[in-house]
Amino acid sequence: MKTCESCKSWIVPDENDYRSRDIWRPTDPDTYEPMEMPWDVRRCASKKFVYFERPVERNGAALVDGSDYFAGLFTGPDFGCTFYEEKE
Repeated sequence: MKTCESCKSWIVPDENDYRSRDIWRPTDPDTYEPMEMPWDVRRCASKKFVYFERPVERNGAALVDGSDYFAGLFTGPDFGCTFYEEKE
């Protein structure tokens, strides 16, 4: 199966994205320094995901949260899905 690690939609989030920083770049609570983690976690930026609405295709997917304010899909390198697109 083709996985996120080689997908063009698997991106490093914006450094200023405070809403999700603890997911993809956790900070040590004692030193406030970035923690060394065993693998990368990144955000899926596929344009095929819709936010806060019903999927428009049979193989589609929607992302929601309780507030309809922010939703994002963060994955490890070995996750795979049908929206895979090879990196250039």
